[in-house]
Amino acid sequence: MIFNLFKSKNNWQHKDSNVRIAAINEELDSDNSDDKTILLSLLNGDQSELVRRAVLLKLNRFDDYLNAITNNDHSAVQAFATTQVQDILSGNHSVSLSTEQKQAFISSAIKKPTIDLSLLNYWFEHEKQPELIVSLFEALVQKKNTPQFLLQVFTKKQSVDVQKLLLNLELTELSDPTFLGKLLKKAVNDDIAQLINDRLAQQLEQQEKPKRLLKQNQLILAKLLALKDQADYGQYLIKKASLEQEWQSNLPEIDCLSDEEQQILITKYNKITTQLTQLFAPKEEAYQQSLIAEQLLNDKKIAKAALNNAITELNQAIITAVFEGTNTADEAIIQQGFTESLKQLNKNLSDSVLNEAEKTEFSQQIAQLEKRLTQLPEIAQSVSEATYLISKISQLALPQTLTELSARQQTYYDWLTEWKNVDKKACGILPQSIKDAHKEITQLWRNGLKPLEQEQKQLFTQTKKKLIDLKRLLASGKYKVCFGLFKGVSQSLPLLSGSQQQQLQHDFDLVSEKIAEISDWEHYIATPRKQELLAEITALVNTPLDNPNEQADKVKYFRKTWNSLGHADEELDKDLNDQFNLACEQAFAPCRLYYAEQEKLREQHLAKRNELLKQAELLAQTVKVANEENTSIDFKALDGKLNQLQQRWQQAGEVDRVQYQKLFKQYKNIIQPIRKAIKDFHDANGVSKQALIKKAELQLVVEDIYQAIETIKQIQQQWREIGFAGSHQESKLWQKFRVINDQVFAKRDQVKSQQQAQLDELSVSFTQTFEQIKEGVAKSDNDQKTLNHAKDQASELLDQVLANKPVLKSAASAIEYFIKETEQKIEQCALEKANVSWQSLFSLLNKLAQNPIDFTVEKLKDEPEHKQLTSFWKKRLVEQCSLTTQASNDVRAEKTLVLEIFAQVDSPAEFAAQRMAVQVSLIQEQMQSNIDIDLTQSFVDWLRLGKLEAGDSALLARIEKIFIC
Repeated sequence: MIFNLFKSKNNWQHKDSNVRIAAINEELDSDNSDDKTILLSLLNGDQSELVRRAVLLKLNRFDDYLNAITNNDHSAVQAFATTQVQDILSGNHSVSLSTEQKQAFISSAIKKPTIDLSLLNYWFEHEKQPELIVSLFEALVQKKNTPQFLLQVFTKKQSVDVQKLLLNLELTELSDPTFLGKLLKKAVNDDIAQLINDRLAQQLEQQEKPKRLLKQNQLILAKLLALKDQADYGQYLIKKASLEQEWQSNLPEIDCLSDEEQQILITKYNKITTQLTQLFAPKEEAYQQSLIAEQLLNDKKIAKAALNNAITELNQAIITAVFEGTNTADEAIIQQGFTESLKQLNKNLSDSVLNEAEKTEFSQQIAQLEKRLTQLPEIAQSVSEATYLISKISQLALPQTLTELSARQQTYYDWLTEWKNVDKKACGILPQSIKDAHKEITQLWRNGLKPLEQEQKQLFTQTKKKLIDLKRLLASGKYKVCFGLFKGVSQSLPLLSGSQQQQLQHDFDLVSEKIAEISDWEHYIATPRKQELLAEITALVNTPLDNPNEQADKVKYFRKTWNSLGHADEELDKDLNDQFNLACEQAFAPCRLYYAEQEKLREQHLAKRNELLKQAELLAQTVKVANEENTSIDFKALDGKLNQLQQRWQQAGEVDRVQYQKLFKQYKNIIQPIRKAIKDFHDANGVSKQALIKKAELQLVVEDIYQAIETIKQIQQQWREIGFAGSHQESKLWQKFRVINDQVFAKRDQVKSQQQAQLDELSVSFTQTFEQIKEGVAKSDNDQKTLNHAKDQASELLDQVLANKPVLKSAASAIEYFIKETEQKIEQCALEKANVSWQSLFSLLNKLAQNPIDFTVEKLKDEPEHKQLTSFWKKRLVEQCSLTTQASNDVRAEKTLVLEIFAQVDSPAEFAAQRMAVQVSLIQEQMQSNIDIDLTQSFVDWLRLGKLEAGDSALLARIEKIFIC
């Protein structure tokens, strides 16, 4: 029992903090409930900060770190725990939390206002997951200026998912079009911009919906009221039903209107419907009567159709019976059946809804059927005759010339007359096959005769005109041309029809007599003129012209004149003709040589054009292959090659006219696909550029001019990427596009001017506010409170400057520089204040060391330096005064070296060897514990070693150098 009194304590209870730390790391188990209780007691009650840190690292749980922030009474431990929690939340720690755990922590943070907002702010700045960012935003927004905070987050978090989630939040600011306009400028891409534009459009729609709905319903009521002028009751019912349906479909949506507007609309509707019902009540009976009358007309129409069908069927049955040619016994049976059918038809007619006039008309048709039943033999005979006529005309070929027309035309007309007689005899019931044959033959002959008859009519007109010309020429004495003209009339006259010949016969007889009289004068006139013409062409043979074309034209002229002279004397005419023909050949001989040379050139030109055709075919084949393989074509190069080919074709020289037409047709057919491909390319480019023009026009109405400018620049780039649109439209499209571009950029310049004016106003406002802040600092004594207030004001002003776009860089730079200067002044004030506090502390410690017995707590509080201390050091001094034990001189000296080593302050030279040993020991401990160094806590531990005494003054002087700058 005596030995138990001297039993050593557990290591975690050891007075040396390093021993306790080792026990925590090696002996205590955080999973054991008893050990955990010990760890928690050390965490909350141990005097050493390093021990508390060691406990936290041993537990290494998020909840324990979090509890230490709020529940631990040691500020350094709180700071350490805060750092650990920040690292865990931002994913930079060995402890990791799931998304669900993080969401739960955010929820608890919202419910527990004790959680430091700086922790959430730090996490918010470093979080990357969109859902967590938005959850943190919802937690932080309750403590901040919502619009400004939302705009800052939207600007900094340039993530599509984050911006989408923010836009889906139920915030009143997202219902403000002006604020949404600011968000639109910060959109990360076009999809987010579209979401904002959709929301703006939706809000605009909601704003405009009551007005639109009110106008729609007012229009419906106006249309309903206008129905009172509708004369047609049927149309009235249709339009009214349509309008009432439209009214009923709008009723569920009128809730967005005010109660007064709803009541007015419903009252008007009820009033109008009542008026319409009263107004159209008399017309309803008339409308019903019209429906009855319409039904009667429909019944009549059905009855007429049934009677017509029955009559047609009976008529067809009679035709069939006649065509089949039944015997007498069968004929009696058939006739009896027809009689029964006619009786039933008469009964149906009498029972029908037709009036008397209509019944009389059908009775006459039935009577005709009864009459036809009594004429079956005659009708059968007419069928035979009709068959013969069809066979007869079928053997006659259509005329191909005017000569054949005169003979066969009359035969056809006679056949038509015979057919009319047969058809009349058949009472109009010939078999359908015969009717079809007749129709086909008449159509064939009508189409066959029509061009010849037109030609004959034209010949008649020409012959009649020639006779008139002949009479005029004979009367004026111009006999030379009359002989050829009369010959043509004589040849044309037999080709005319009999009636046409009869019309012209009188004039032809008169002209014939006159021609006979002057024919004797022809030889007298022609002989000397032909002799003169022979002499002229002989002179041309002897002295040919220099120009072969003129020589040939001259020979042609002589030949034409010779042919127009008529006949010379009979004994001279043949000899003159032979001499003239020989002279023409001789005169034309030089022209043949010239034309032969020209023919050689034409052959060369022909070869050249054939070569161009081959080149054109190769070019066309290239286009065809590209289209089939769906490969791209360089249309610019293709257009250039086609233009070169066109130019070479035009310069290829003359060829024979007939050959040229053939070649040109081939050339045209070959290059047509090339032209079409180029034209399609140009047209497609034109359509694309037209679409870009329309897209550019839309930018004229875009409110965000800078977004419009960016879009215009993109459109310009797209324009440059589109190919040539053809000379016929490229220039016009470009001019139109350029005008729109100029208008958009002019609008931007105008907006820039307005923005610059606004910026100037803002700059003046910011400058005035900034000067007021600086003036407040200048008037103060640079105390820390004033400086902190000025810094906060400057930070708020800087946020406003940065939030404004575009940023006023000069103002922002000046404010940032002021904030840095103010922070330096605040640090200097804090340093000076800390030095005063440290000086007061060491002054009191020295007094305490010099007089440890008489220096009580009450006397301590009376000292003037006591007021300069913090509450923390006041408590430590009270602890020092209450100490009764003396510290070991060696321990205190060693701890002094530890403090100097931690602070990297030189120790006296005589302690160099001892300092080295202590430093090695500290390095080993640091490697094992990995605990951060806290000089203040180390100094507190130094004081707690024991009561100060006079010999400790030297040590205090050394330590004072560590804490006082």
